[in-house]
This record gives sequence, C-alpha cells and structure tokens, in this order.
Amino acid sequence: MRVMGPPAGVRGGAGPALRAGEHRVYEGASAFATHPALRPYVTDLAGRSGLAVREEAFGTGQSYADMARPLVESVTAAAGPVDLLVLAYGVHDVQPGRNTALYLASHCPGDPLAFAVTDQGPSAAFAALRLIGDHVASGGCARALLVVAEQAALHYPLATPAPLPDRHAAAALLFEATPDAARARVRQHAGVPVDAVSTVLAAEVAELAGDAADVTLVVGPDVPVEPSTIAAVREVRRAQAGLPFTGLWARLCEPGAERVVLAEHDPALGYLSVAALLPAARAPATVPARSIEASARPVHSRPTGSRTGGGAAQMAVKD
Repeated sequence: MRVMGPPAGVRGGAGPALRAGEHRVYEGASAFATHPALRPYVTDLAGRSGLAVREEAFGTGQSYADMARPLVESVTAAAGPVDLLVLAYGVHDVQPGRNTALYLASHCPGDPLAFAVTDQGPSAAFAALRLIGDHVASGGCARALLVVAEQAALHYPLATPAPLPDRHAAAALLFEATPDAARARVRQHAGVPVDAVSTVLAAEVAELAGDAADVTLVVGPDVPVEPSTIAAVREVRRAQAGLPFTGLWARLCEPGAERVVLAEHDPALGYLSVAALLPAARAPATVPARSIEASARPVHSRPTGSRTGGGAAQMAVKD
C-alpha cells in the first residue's frame, strides 16, 4: 500500500501549468523488436482473438521505455521532485515484459506514483491529463509528468478499425501546480459522429474560453472545425498526420500560444475529447519546450530479461 499526502507548500485548488515539454520522432527499430520473447507473447495474444500474426512486423518496432526515457530526463532535469507520472498509449509496446510507467518513474527526480492509461485510442492522453488535473487540484501533487508514446509496428491485423501511427514517437510534458493557473478542464464525449463534431466542439471551446479572445485551438489532422463560428479562436493549429497519439501533444510543445484548447476526435470509437489548460507561455518553462521531428537517432538498449505478459502489469484506467 502506498499512502500519499500533499507535498510541502502545495495547496488544494491549484491548477497545472505546463513547465516543459519535448516531442521526438524516432527512426529505426529498438533492439527489443527482435527479442525472442516477443514472438510467443504476441502469438498468444493474437491467438486468443483468433488472429494470425503479421510476420513482416517483427523486428520493426520501438520500445516506449527507450523512446521516452531521454525526454523524461530532459524535461525534469531542472525540476524538483515529480509526484505523478501517467503514461498514455494505444499500440502495444515491443517490450511487453517491462512496466514502462514504473521504469520511467525511476528516471524522474523523487519517487513518483506511476501508472498507464490505455485502450481508449487517442483519447487516452486526455484521460491522463484529467487525472493529472485532479491530482494537482487535490493539493497532493506539486509536479506531474504526462508521457504519450506510439510505435508503428502492429504484429496482428486489427479486429476493428482504429487509428495507427506511421512513425515511432514519444512526448513528455511536465506540469507544475500553480496557484494562479486554472484547473485543467477536460471534457470527453462518447458517441459523437463526424458530422456533429464541429457543432459540439464550437460549444465546448466557447464555454471553456469564457471571455478570452486569444485562444489557440490545437486539433487533430481530420477534426472538422470552423474557426469563424468560434469568437474566442485566434489561431487553429493542426497536428501532423500519421501521429494519432503524440501529434497533438507535439504542437503543445511549440511556443507562441497564450491560451490553448486541444481537441481530438476518434471516428472509430466516436470519442470527442477537449481540454483547456495553461501552457508554458504564461508560466516560463524551467526547461524550454521543443519538438524534434525525425532527427533523433533511435535509442537502443540490451534486453534485460525474457518475461512475457508484461502488458498486464500496466494499469488501465477506463471511464
């Protein structure tokens, strides 16, 4: 059992301000993509659903721990102890024997509580952000880290349609409890058809923005939006296609926005997720936010074991 109390100097009701963020796209494959434990694990996993494995996918994937570790270390280098780390992902890792959230937490200052959110498509990162906002607002969390990861190697055919990345990427965003920051507001709607997205999104942005007229709206590449119908929106930024899980958060790492509303729609599940928060532009970052596209060399490491079934160790938080 783990019992946590409010960190010193943190008051309930504070909101999370984005202090640092980094996004990176990786080329190549992890050494774990050829680990002998991966094939029996994936074969068993696919067989339970009556699916055959895709032989061409073996040897082509990336490890979430390898991709995210340098980002986590970078954004927390100048920070104090981190109290919470939440990992969000949708495609399975090529290193199933490791609890990635706990591994990344071990590379943070302090001893953060850590868990993962999955099985929610691109909305998983929004659910993770909502959890971070709730922890910060409770007064029990001074700093929290959101990690989002995706890799393009899927070792079995999809049983139902779902967005898939065409590159390997990870993002790490460090939030800090700030007394004058608004509480992270996350709205998630189920069963929203594509033709209703624009109307629902416009109403959400208008309510979340309040009297503001300088909102930067960051949306997924296929989210239908009509900026002229939303008085608060000054600029619309679209996430890069091919990165359904990290692309939106990569745009959040970019400077130049005073107030941000993020939105993503998953047509397969019908989920519309909207979030409003205070980015680093209003709270100077201790580490500069940045996005590195396709320039990073892949991170390789030696396999440390041959355990299988590690995916079950990741805590899935669902609504």
